[in-house]
Amino acid sequence: MTHVIIRGNNGRRHEVDFEKADISVEVFVNEQNVELVIEALDEGRPWQKKRFALVSLPRSDFDKAMADAARMRTSSIKAVE
Repeated sequence: MTHVIIRGNNGRRHEVDFEKADISVEVFVNEQNVELVIEALDEGRPWQKKRFALVSLPRSDFDKAMADAARMRTSSIKAVE
């Protein structure tokens, strides 16, 4: 089950639960940032109620995390279709 949970500066928890919906994942990369856009493919929902998550990370932190994961024997990175 795909979901995203973040905790904001105010300490409040925000959750996007995609349940069993099909999702699309887009990755945008430039020299400074990596952005992940995850969106539920809910055909029946109006556009203003679509479930989505946008994650923007500094490129250097993302690169370091991926390099660390690649060096581990058991990787926590999984691609599922």
